[in-house]
Amino acid sequence: MNRQAPARTPTRKEDLMKLAVVGAAGRTGRLVVDLALAAGHTVTAVARTPARLPEFTHGTPLTAQADVHRPGSLREPLTGQDAVVSTLGTTGRSATTVFSDGARELVSAATGSGGSPHLVAMSSAGLESGHLPFAQRVVTRLVVDRLYREIHHDLARMEEVLTESDTIWTVVRAPMLRDGPPSPDPRVSYDRPLPGAGTATRATVAAWIVRHLGAPETFRRRVALTDN
Repeated sequence: MNRQAPARTPTRKEDLMKLAVVGAAGRTGRLVVDLALAAGHTVTAVARTPARLPEFTHGTPLTAQADVHRPGSLREPLTGQDAVVSTLGTTGRSATTVFSDGARELVSAATGSGGSPHLVAMSSAGLESGHLPFAQRVVTRLVVDRLYREIHHDLARMEEVLTESDTIWTVVRAPMLRDGPPSPDPRVSYDRPLPGAGTATRATVAAWIVRHLGAPETFRRRVALTDN
């Protein structure tokens, strides 16, 4: 288990990146866009309906329209990007392919763009429960897994698409998300679950992602993240 590394705030022009945020209209996506703008990155906010993007506090991003269910729609927005963050989500609990379709489109666009962008995709800590205490594991399997089974199945497919690709990827596994300020000292673990993980604010997740864009220690790794 590793504590969060000191924040990487770009101070030189050569440290700044071209970043695309897929799912930028969502609650976590818009935070990633705003924090990346504040850090000085050149940001493209990618959304199915760009007109629904909010106003951002720290500047105005470039915008692009794309639908991950439409093959090839991410090719143009991802061309020339140094990093891509996927904050895709779904509003229901029924069967979905938004995460796995998104991963396939991310990989296809990244490998066909002529570059090697760092792909960062949000996932769920709920994909693993074997490390939990017995009582919590039972509750998770009987309640949480039943409620989010279809979503977890597609998130697992998403992770498989990324891990089997030749791209530079990072999967960020967050627990239950909530609104609120970022944690000053979140707990972070690489390639194994965090014991006792509770919740994380969207701001905590967004801040960690922006700080670690292009960070080699995160490449091809699953990162568990929690506030407590």
